[in-house]
Amino acid sequence: MHVESLVKILHENFKNVQIEAICTNVPDAVKKIDTLKPHLVFLDVEMGPFSGFDVLEMVKRKDFEVIFTTAYEQYAIRAIKTAALDYVEKPVDVDKLTEALARYKLKTGAKKIQTLLENFKNNSEEQKVALYDKGCFLFVKLKDIIRLHSENAYTEVFYKEDKKVIKTLTSKGISYFEDLFQGKALFYRVHNQHLININYIRQMIYDNGLNLKMDDSEKSSIPVARARKEDFMLFLRQNGILI
Repeated sequence: MHVESLVKILHENFKNVQIEAICTNVPDAVKKIDTLKPHLVFLDVEMGPFSGFDVLEMVKRKDFEVIFTTAYEQYAIRAIKTAALDYVEKPVDVDKLTEALARYKLKTGAKKIQTLLENFKNNSEEQKVALYDKGCFLFVKLKDIIRLHSENAYTEVFYKEDKKVIKTLTSKGISYFEDLFQGKALFYRVHNQHLININYIRQMIYDNGLNLKMDDSEKSSIPVARARKEDFMLFLRQNGILI
């Protein structure tokens, strides 16, 4: 049984983790969380007729950290990552758990949990993504992100806030964000270094290749890689940008 395996690993390898309660159904879990006020909760994505997300909806207080345990389900994992929450894939082992507990540092659970729940309710444009910047998380709506520019393992994210364009540097590569935004019709990776929000394209210019003038304060010019041009034009047509 999954919960028994997790408890065994915690008992044998993580002596500093004190287990306050073990719950195998959603009502019991909600009651225990509200009563015991834990710092950290391990939640399975699938819990019989309910899910771990239902637990987060039902609890009165949301100021704890969460580590989800899940079989590989891309949609759920993407939602968890977007909200900057953590997860370990089943079967859980010592190495995976060690890495997850090492990441358990910032006590900003309430904001991250609320973002996760809002993202499941809202359409893609109203969803938010958590960006780690200078020791804290910024929660930015996807529709406000103009473009992303990658330099090796780092990515600059440009987004609108109060009619200004703000830039923040993250320690994630652009492939991380490409995967995170998959299925969101707003974004397309036009170049190895550039991921753009197609709603902010101001001009398409054919000048020694295809370049995009973006609708930001710098009127940034973004090149479209030749190998991606045909698929990009098809993407624009499918999303009603080109006729």
